[in-house]
Amino acid sequence: MSKLSTARKMKKITTAIALVLGISGSLSAQQLPLYSQYYFNPFVSNPSMTGISDETNAYLVHRAQWTGIPGAPVTNAFTVDGSIKDKNMGLGFMVFNDVQDINERLGLYASYAYRLKIDDNNRVLLGLSMGFLDNRIDFSKAVVTDNTDPMLFSAIQRKSALDATFGAIYEWKKLRAGFAIPQIFGQHVKYDGLDALAYYQLARHYQGSVQYNFMLSETAELSLEPLAMVRWVPNTPVQYDINAILNWKNIGWLGLSYRSNYAVGTNLRVKLFNSLSAGYAYDVIITPLRTSGGVSHEFMLGYTFGQMQGGGGGKMRGKYD
Repeated sequence: MSKLSTARKMKKITTAIALVLGISGSLSAQQLPLYSQYYFNPFVSNPSMTGISDETNAYLVHRAQWTGIPGAPVTNAFTVDGSIKDKNMGLGFMVFNDVQDINERLGLYASYAYRLKIDDNNRVLLGLSMGFLDNRIDFSKAVVTDNTDPMLFSAIQRKSALDATFGAIYEWKKLRAGFAIPQIFGQHVKYDGLDALAYYQLARHYQGSVQYNFMLSETAELSLEPLAMVRWVPNTPVQYDINAILNWKNIGWLGLSYRSNYAVGTNLRVKLFNSLSAGYAYDVIITPLRTSGGVSHEFMLGYTFGQMQGGGGGKMRGKYD
């Protein structure tokens, strides 16, 4: 086989895998599970937020994206995180399963965060999440025009790789700003066929966020928190989220969101009992996918176990003990 023919076939299979892993505009590079309720469970998007609350929290998440479209992403996740050693460190654990058409990923991660107090109004949060990502592609389910193409591997191809995310947050009074770099190693996962070799790159992602807490009552029972997040993967368009969350301290919160060139949505969290809470997010697609049933549903169930040894991490409250 000539080098030109091999290159063309490589391009063909790379394009096919890219279409499997993500579709539609700014989400074309979606390799990571996409969540709407990251305000509810922030350490899924930035490991420096591991153990940020005063309690140990466990969450179950189910997200069905672009419902009505065959092969659309479906994500299930379990997370637990808490703060230890007099509010200076946080530990967390996350496992997720993300299915997109013929591609399935299983991730298993442990997270560590350290909080450095500068003075009563300033502190820096640093976090690292490390684990393994198992990437599985079932080529037997692929719809193709040429079944003899050597770039179409037989049956299931499965590879695992070490993965990591680094994150940092700076807090000043009620302002919180930071960044995270998921898939920081940017590894190439090799898939060996009978007559060819293909790569699936774990592309390095870049995320930035900013959040502010406006207290609406003197007792701090009610607050309004704008939250913006920006995501970028090299060679793809920048994507950003804008959120506004109205938070009732002992009841729950209601949020509105806009995700650029993708969706508008709403999300709700309610405390059911002292330790149990539930959340739901509904996204309406604003791209042409909406005519194919392009809505997304995300369900979250949370349980609070109480404080770990040494207290809690502390929310944005203006001063740090």
